[in-house]
Amino acid sequence: MEKRSINSAISYYSDVRPVDVKWFWYPYIPYGKLTILQGDPGDGKSSMMMNLIGRASSGRNMPDGTPIEKPIKVIYQCSEDGAADTIRPRLDENGAICGNVAFINENDKLLTMDDCRIRDAIIELGAKLLVIDPIQAYIGNDGDLNNASKARKILQTLSHWAAAFGCAVVLVGHLNKRDNGKELYRSLGSIDVVASARSVLQVHRSEDDPNIRVLHHVKSSLAPRGKDAYFQIAEKGAVLWQDDCKDFAECNSAGQSTVPDKEENKQDIVCAALCNLLKNGEKSAQEIRNYFDEKGIGRTTVNQIKRRIGIVSFRKEGIWYWKLPQ
Repeated sequence: MEKRSINSAISYYSDVRPVDVKWFWYPYIPYGKLTILQGDPGDGKSSMMMNLIGRASSGRNMPDGTPIEKPIKVIYQCSEDGAADTIRPRLDENGAICGNVAFINENDKLLTMDDCRIRDAIIELGAKLLVIDPIQAYIGNDGDLNNASKARKILQTLSHWAAAFGCAVVLVGHLNKRDNGKELYRSLGSIDVVASARSVLQVHRSEDDPNIRVLHHVKSSLAPRGKDAYFQIAEKGAVLWQDDCKDFAECNSAGQSTVPDKEENKQDIVCAALCNLLKNGEKSAQEIRNYFDEKGIGRTTVNQIKRRIGIVSFRKEGIWYWKLPQ
């Protein structure tokens, strides 16, 4: 075997010990990696994140029942809301143990994502979750998310700290105004920002009910993408999660669909009708809903078939459209 030089700059993967990825919330948010949570202003990104912080800081299960072994320390750095009149009350509404949730003071110096105060705070607290909300407020005067090399440089240091201390880092960001139907390209800044993240999540309002928010898993590099999750925001900021069937009015109080018998034949008919409606191109979601409403087909059934076929939803000029997958 060839003798290896002690001073060589080369390392061999045979010397690397394999380890499993650890998860804050599988498969949405991994420990030791960057996750992006994106969405339009007012769609509930920060509220959703405060609910997860509440669960993490108090040791409660994640929305799908995934357990947290014990309460963890969290750093929530937010530039858009007041600590006393907005953040603290919302944390309380979501059951947070606020003694486990900290922020870095910016009285004397504004914080940037490569600021060593972030590293020091993670070490001092033993923090396992860091949330920066929004990413645009912490890029610094020399930063530019639209410049590929600068974007990589900004995020590289933060990524190294996440890996070194096993801390899940969630970067909250607004979507850009491009409307080409490709979710990954709607993230603000260079595509390198999305490329640096191992998971990308997106929050948007439901097409059927604007009071219901949808958490959609856009990108997952470490596990299969998670299914869509649904939540509502109460008056004082408490987040209420729902299972898939409860979004629609035709589900009964026991959480069971009231779709009639012969379900399989009915779904075959809906599937064929959807494909026929869209075979010549996109149609507005409202037009499709009206069609099935007139036929007496409930929205639960239509949405189940929509997901099964893989029909694509996208927004153009403020209107939601459906189209068949490529």
